[in-house]
Amino acid sequence: MATSPSSQIWHPSRGISFSPSPAKSWSWLGLAGKISPKTSAAEENQRDQLIGAGEKQCAPANPSDEAPTANSNDASVTAGEAPADTRLLDPSEPDAPTEDIPSDPPYPALEWKVSESLFRAAKSAAPGTPESFWSYRMYRGPGKDGSEQQVKVHYCKSRHTTDRVCEEYFMNEKVIGFDLEWVIDYGSRMQGARRNVSLIQLASPSRIALFHVACFPKDDDLVSGAFKKIMEDSSITKVGVWIKGDATRLRTNMNIDSKGLMELSHLYKLVTHLRTGEHKQINKKLIPLATQVKQYLHLPMFKGGDVRTSDWSRPLKMNQVIYSASDAYAGVQLYATLEHHRKQLNPCPPTPHHAELNLPIRLTDGSDLETSSDEELAEEPEAEDDQSQSLSPTAKRRLSKAHVQTKRGENKAPAKATSEVEKDSRPKDARLESAEAWAAAFKRENQPADRLDMVMLDCATPYELRAYHIWHTNKALSVTDVASILRSPPLVTRTVVSYIWAAVRKERLPVDRTRYFAEVVEALPEKQAKIARQAKYP
Repeated sequence: MATSPSSQIWHPSRGISFSPSPAKSWSWLGLAGKISPKTSAAEENQRDQLIGAGEKQCAPANPSDEAPTANSNDASVTAGEAPADTRLLDPSEPDAPTEDIPSDPPYPALEWKVSESLFRAAKSAAPGTPESFWSYRMYRGPGKDGSEQQVKVHYCKSRHTTDRVCEEYFMNEKVIGFDLEWVIDYGSRMQGARRNVSLIQLASPSRIALFHVACFPKDDDLVSGAFKKIMEDSSITKVGVWIKGDATRLRTNMNIDSKGLMELSHLYKLVTHLRTGEHKQINKKLIPLATQVKQYLHLPMFKGGDVRTSDWSRPLKMNQVIYSASDAYAGVQLYATLEHHRKQLNPCPPTPHHAELNLPIRLTDGSDLETSSDEELAEEPEAEDDQSQSLSPTAKRRLSKAHVQTKRGENKAPAKATSEVEKDSRPKDARLESAEAWAAAFKRENQPADRLDMVMLDCATPYELRAYHIWHTNKALSVTDVASILRSPPLVTRTVVSYIWAAVRKERLPVDRTRYFAEVVEALPEKQAKIARQAKYP
């Protein structure tokens, strides 16, 4: 049935717009009776805005346009528009399967399942085009009236609406997708939640919520009581990739002690390798969300382009809405799909423990798998290809062994896997010894000890600090020379460049500006170099 212009929410020629008739627009979105066309200014400030999308698979006419705010501090987005990616943790992960993506739709593990027609359209679309990627907009589910509904996304910019959306739509869910976005380029651990927990994403099968903490009114309490209750309830399972790191960021900046955390990488490893009998491959290494989506939801996930490193402290643009909503929703669908495949195994292994318990992955017979601990498995990152260079600085930090520590706060050497530096048979260079000693002292004096249990958020890693120290204190050395001192065979030069840049940016370390820009900034990938040139420091 044709939709009249007065009630149409989405049109490919103009992107997203609101009808001149508020009553019709909100009624179309299923909110008739909840919001009056004569809403007062106070009421307007207390609700979340609803942004709609139509049934057709089309991208916004102008993806850079900001999402409409309807004179409100809050918003709620319905339906999905275009794909978004996740943070890549290890694009060269050797455990990731290399077989072709299955051509059939994924198993419908939830009532909200992928539309077969949209799935087939994505499969037949030209590779690399927006239509070819996985997206939450492809999912449909039953409405209260029995009609087919699209996923709704609530964009909330106040604590009041965050409370209301949590209480009304998420408090009674048993499994919730969870993710965070933050200002990664200029944020500091001293700048508080608005910069360090800029956007919080939750997802259920039928809804996605974007709580834009960075845009809460100045006099708002940034911590929603309802959201805190959900995150601290161990009976509500929160699923995601690198979820312990995100939970640490919440605890550090918002005093929320999250429980019920499910690391999807653990479940992925269990399901993927137990059915092939490759028990040795079942460990706690993190697997990119995009890898998991590709294998189990049968479509590639969009890599995000510049969205990943965009400014999350300002009102969201439509491409940011799409990106962040898709990340959280992928977790919900992946968890249900992986659980379905787990239950098909015979004998059936138990679901992995919640991540915050720090327990081994359980095997089929109920015994714990003797896997290495987190810090033993998070190896030193090395940017070997262009894909890894496209990662944001934060994504690269997640790869670093120094960011995954035990609760004892020790940078413990691995029992079964030594680092590349330890494998080096050469006598240790005095400059390397000096850099390691300086890095250790710097960490003790400048980096809070209470963050060593999981992730040193916004802190330079030991690898970054020692690379900086060798380069900074030895003026005659080139970056290539530093790479040879750090390891044999030498580290990739661009990896050393990224280390030095990261150390300077995170810790505001002193540099010779002329040398820094000539040897480091100019050698960075284009996106990072642009960020470095625009930074206020050094």
